[in-house]
Amino acid sequence: KHTDEILESLKWLGLNWDGEIFHQSKRFNIYKKYAENLVAEEKAYYEETDKGRAIRLKVAKDEVVTFYDVVHDKIEINSNTLDDFVIMKSDGSPAYNFACVVDDADMAITHIIRGDDHITNTLKQLLIYQALDRKPPKFAHIPLILGEDKSRMSKRHGATSIAEYKSRGYFPEALVNFLSLMGWSPKDDREKLSIQQIIKLFSLKAIVRTGAVFNIKKLNWLNGEYIREKPIGELTDFVAAHLIEKNIIKEDYDRQWLEAVVKCYKTRIYNIDDFISQAQYLFNDEFEYSKEASDKYLKDKNALANLKKLKERLASLDSFDVKTLEETTRSLAEELGIKGGDLIHPLRVAITGREHAPGVFEVLSLIGKDRVLKRLNKEVKP
Repeated sequence: KHTDEILESLKWLGLNWDGEIFHQSKRFNIYKKYAENLVAEEKAYYEETDKGRAIRLKVAKDEVVTFYDVVHDKIEINSNTLDDFVIMKSDGSPAYNFACVVDDADMAITHIIRGDDHITNTLKQLLIYQALDRKPPKFAHIPLILGEDKSRMSKRHGATSIAEYKSRGYFPEALVNFLSLMGWSPKDDREKLSIQQIIKLFSLKAIVRTGAVFNIKKLNWLNGEYIREKPIGELTDFVAAHLIEKNIIKEDYDRQWLEAVVKCYKTRIYNIDDFISQAQYLFNDEFEYSKEASDKYLKDKNALANLKKLKERLASLDSFDVKTLEETTRSLAEELGIKGGDLIHPLRVAITGREHAPGVFEVLSLIGKDRVLKRLNKEVKP
């Protein structure tokens, strides 16, 4: 299941592969053969334990192992930091470092790119390559992704799996774009890049050595940029799929209505969670009112009296289109001798529960006459 999730996430990101998928659990006989050959060559030896027979690699003392890392340049490690270490466990399974080396050597891997917390493993792996008389690949140890508190990224900093970001309504191209900029940037400081542009411009040597902070605000901004450029039809398909999955709308949803909603919010949202949070009042009549907004605009007796008059005007309308709604509201404001905002702000809070929302007349039209009057009746008794 975990493997399937990883593969599905890679496909979703557009990161495809052109070869077979290998499982180390099905290659134990291969690892055993390599290890036994090392024993035969006296580069390793058997060790009897209570649980069976393990195999340890011999480690020469006072040997300085040098390798050139693409990111960190020259790295030297003294072999005295290691004792002879297990390459095959007593249960017949390979040690991590041994399996990795055998696999990479067998498959002619040219570059190993991984987190710099693996630098300590590199010494063991280089000694195994040496024992096997195989040329090691090039290594590139990249900085770890850090949370905003500069500690190692973990679940306490938020979502950590690709599937979670997919569920929250991020575009795959936005996530790839964002992740590519963690510890690297093109020379011209562009931030919005297609996968093709990233491939063309990317260089391992340009990666910085310090940890990159996972800035969710930057990801949201970048995803918002991708949202803005999407054609409304394509964006509506994207939104609808997520809303159906979350049981907010049904399969037989009103396409024209939803497209109008998405058009209203296209320039205001950063992901699906954000859209649902901002637009919940359009999908459900039971929504949370902002206490701050309610206290600011719905506590004044004059505002409520004016809102009651507006409710009566709206109830008499035969057409609930944007133009008619605006003319009716502004006309009443003029009659009452008040500014349009003095009527519009309380109206917006009464029907959306929020101080800020898209154009109030578009919102009124989207909610519909019956639902608008029902909401106004909660604030202004008949």
